[in-house]
Amino acid sequence: MSDAPTTTHRAHGAPEERPSYPMRRGCPYHPPTEYTQLDEQGPLSQVRLYDGRTAWLVTRHHEAREMFADAALFSSDHDNPAFPILAEREKNFPEFTQELFGLDGERHRSRRRMLLPRFTAKQVERMRPMIQEVADELITELLRHEPPVDLIAVLGRPLPSRVICRLLGISYEEHELFERHAQGIMQAPDLQQAVLAGRELLDYLVQVVEAKQDHLADDMLSTLITERLHTGELTGTEVSKLMVALLIGGQETTTSMIGLGALTLLEHPDQLALLRDDPALLPGAVEELMRFLSIADLTTLRVATDDVTVAGQTIRKGDGVILSTAAANRDGTVFEDPDTFDIRRSTQGHLAFGHGPHRCLGENLARAELEIVFGTLFRRIPTLELAVPLEEVSMKVGMTLEGLHTLPVTW
Repeated sequence: MSDAPTTTHRAHGAPEERPSYPMRRGCPYHPPTEYTQLDEQGPLSQVRLYDGRTAWLVTRHHEAREMFADAALFSSDHDNPAFPILAEREKNFPEFTQELFGLDGERHRSRRRMLLPRFTAKQVERMRPMIQEVADELITELLRHEPPVDLIAVLGRPLPSRVICRLLGISYEEHELFERHAQGIMQAPDLQQAVLAGRELLDYLVQVVEAKQDHLADDMLSTLITERLHTGELTGTEVSKLMVALLIGGQETTTSMIGLGALTLLEHPDQLALLRDDPALLPGAVEELMRFLSIADLTTLRVATDDVTVAGQTIRKGDGVILSTAAANRDGTVFEDPDTFDIRRSTQGHLAFGHGPHRCLGENLARAELEIVFGTLFRRIPTLELAVPLEEVSMKVGMTLEGLHTLPVTW
């Protein structure tokens, strides 16, 4: 990348002539076919957003990785009026998640330093027995049902919800409330409903923070209260907004991965057989699922803070940028035969968790949850299979995260 370009290489044509974004997946576990068509024209292409604005779609690994790393030039500041959004409801995001997502610079680093100690590999390793206990309880409950059963409803949603509640130190009793509102923030059909969901979730968590001050324990919320709230570094509302971001980040992403991951394994029986025969392949299988599925493809948005040339294209200050992890993770110059699901491949360098300053804070926890869920599920229910044809599986369309509404299974 170079600053202050002297030559402009703009995409030709009026905005309405550019392809609309986001594009729909035809298959739950493959990126939109349009990505390949655009990539053939070069690493960067201009696309048209829902509000008529254009943005740069980055489809290759090298360029995406470099741009992820340069947070100063490619900003995550959601308060910037030029920041690209993919649906009207996303205008709601900064109000409720700005204390973590959508920050840059020292403020962002400060928030990460507050939270990181609870997400280290060492801390997550200590959580594995608890995660295993939750997985066993939920799968035992699943087996009490008469099939077919919706795997997402009985396992995919409650497991990460229970785990993040334990980590944060909040009661699981109100899980239906915060699960419903978290989904509303991410999936509401319009801005009004998204704002309502966000405000109700924030109001609930403000009350949780107030009540928690009389019941401190060894959990993340207690630590934030004693080390940040009581010292005056954060307000009660700021702590509550951090809880909103962590609930959403810790729940919705893993729920999507459990559903799509189980589907992908069931649809690739040769790979599932390898995993059953050799459980040591499990960590690699989870990494390959991350690369192959790239569920956060629609969340890696940036805005250029200055003029810059990337791969021969001029990106102007204020231009929106979309760093497509799904396209980058299918880059054939980095991953051999990238459209093949292969749990034995090297996935080193995949961008499913992002890269650079905004790399996913909870990646260690996500890995642990997925390893435990898939290892336990297919060991305890070896005859698990889809209860409907693949084409009847209900996909999320136009949502913030790729995923499934339901996943009917039988055994």
